[in-house]
Amino acid sequence: MSGYLSNFSLNKITDTLANAAHKTQDTLNSAIANVSDPQTKLSLKARTRYLQETLGTIDDKSKLPPQYQSLEKKSDALEKCCKRILLVTRTFEVEGYDYPPNLTESISDWWSLNKDGWFGTKKPEKTKNDSSDGSDAFLPRSFSQAISKAANDCNSVFTNLQEHGDEDEEDEDVSNVAKMFDSWSKCYKNIDEGKHEMDSMIRKEFNTKLEKIINEDFKKVHASRKKVEESRLKFDTVRYEIKLKETENAKKSTETDEASKDETKTEEEPPKTSEEDKLLEELEDEFVSNTTAAVEIMGEVTESAEILGLAKLFQNFQLVYFRQCVQEVEASLKTLGALESDDN
Repeated sequence: MSGYLSNFSLNKITDTLANAAHKTQDTLNSAIANVSDPQTKLSLKARTRYLQETLGTIDDKSKLPPQYQSLEKKSDALEKCCKRILLVTRTFEVEGYDYPPNLTESISDWWSLNKDGWFGTKKPEKTKNDSSDGSDAFLPRSFSQAISKAANDCNSVFTNLQEHGDEDEEDEDVSNVAKMFDSWSKCYKNIDEGKHEMDSMIRKEFNTKLEKIINEDFKKVHASRKKVEESRLKFDTVRYEIKLKETENAKKSTETDEASKDETKTEEEPPKTSEEDKLLEELEDEFVSNTTAAVEIMGEVTESAEILGLAKLFQNFQLVYFRQCVQEVEASLKTLGALESDDN
């Protein structure tokens, strides 16, 4: 292993990548030479230029407007944050996310219910005070449901104890403990149902809308930016070729006789616009048009109104749930307080 690491060289990787890029460039140059369609040839030349820019052999690139560059950064940052939030809020779609499987508890339940439970042939009988939701789920879907189930099981124990006790005399302590567990079970049953509703709303309303922003709106952003980059490459390709030809013509003109140059100047007519100049103008218009369109799309996506609306929606779902939690716990505490007064 150490020998492999000692032979490892970042320079070798860089050279390999550079060689691969040069081979690709040679392939593109060969394809360009064999293509007659102007648009196809221009597209291949633009790809060649992209490789040259990547390799650093060309650094003369058309600059994009500051507004475009600013929106690019905002768009990238917002997309990253949306994906980060969705990664977390997708947890609300996983049943039992707040109460992972507890093997110890499960085994304990199996043993305690071995004849009438999961290993037996009969389901546990429901008592008259049974406040469970009747589901036969192997594991609770939430921490609240687990508490409700445990409290309901305890209520059943004391209810049965009460029913099989002395018929002529009611044991008040047994009765109060049964009522205590019943209150506890109903409290967390309602909290569990509220949590299930909140989870469902976050999944259907918040997550769905956030996914739409990521999968549709930001895809439009990327598509528009790709058009800008493609049109920029084509414009710079033709601009560079024209500039190169002008440089070559300038060199040739310096080699001519000064006298003949003067004569040529007197006989020269104003130069006519060439086909390349017309093409360059068309490509420039396309570049400007695509840039303007991308700015508009990125501006719409990066507006804070929609994201703020989603944040408020999420907080409202949470608020409704937590208010219900407070109300249920307060009601249970009131019941427990009354039982305590009865004992005194």
